[in-house]
Amino acid sequence: MESLDTHHMTSGPVSSRRVGRNLRINTVPAQVCTYSCLDCQAGRTPRQNVGRREFCHPKDLLQEVSIKTEAAQEAGVPIDALTFVPDGEPTLDIQLGREIELLRPLGSKIAVKTNASLLWLPEV
Repeated sequence: MESLDTHHMTSGPVSSRRVGRNLRINTVPAQVCTYSCLDCQAGRTPRQNVGRREFCHPKDLLQEVSIKTEAAQEAGVPIDALTFVPDGEPTLDIQLGREIELLRPLGSKIAVKTNASLLWLPEV
């Protein structure tokens, strides 16, 4: 399993006009995507990928997000949403559903920014 350093899984909270103040979650490395778009913020994808796999352990993600949301709360900074952001395509993460399940009890809305290329799959 290709694992991310947990220091790179979350950032923020940052303001977004779509979802308010949000904690950005990125479990998929840059350029791991189903498309290779010319205007992608992460750059062109050298190898397109449609194979879903695990990129991080869901409990590690929960721990990191919990620490960040508690710190934000203690600082008086509200978090309106937890947002899975696309440095790569988030639906390629086979654990995405489990990660969302684990994050729901934290009480924030959850958003997934996706190119929707895999939404036809029942497991997605």
